[in-house]
Amino acid sequence: MPKIVFLGPDTYRRIPGQKEMAGRLQPVEVSQEWIAENEWRFARTHWRIEGMEPKTVDEGNDGLPDSGWTKKDITGWLKDKGVSIKGYATKAKLLDKVKTTLNPPAPKPVVEEVAPEPVAEETVEETIVKDPIVETDGVEE
Repeated sequence: MPKIVFLGPDTYRRIPGQKEMAGRLQPVEVSQEWIAENEWRFARTHWRIEGMEPKTVDEGNDGLPDSGWTKKDITGWLKDKGVSIKGYATKAKLLDKVKTTLNPPAPKPVVEEVAPEPVAEETVEETIVKDPIVETDGVEE
């Protein structure tokens, strides 16, 4: 749950929009809905809001996760699509998983390996014919 903390110079201060008092530097738990309704009251005052969930803004209004979404919302969307998330993942890594979920890689074609056919070896017999050497008396014609 979110908390508000009074940081001002006084010891106590009334919580804006409520009758309850808050002590200086003492966190007070409030609901997420109350914070959403009264956030404007804390814009320029001595209050700090802790643990408030950021608002999810769908930039394309298409229902697909983008950088305006929170990590929690992106993780929920991925789990709804059946994608498992293991370990710690940054928002950028989650958005990469969204891209691969929406655009899965093309399946690799299956190539069947065919064993090469054995080559039959043929025995070739060569006969060597010797040219008769003509002997001369050393006289050239």
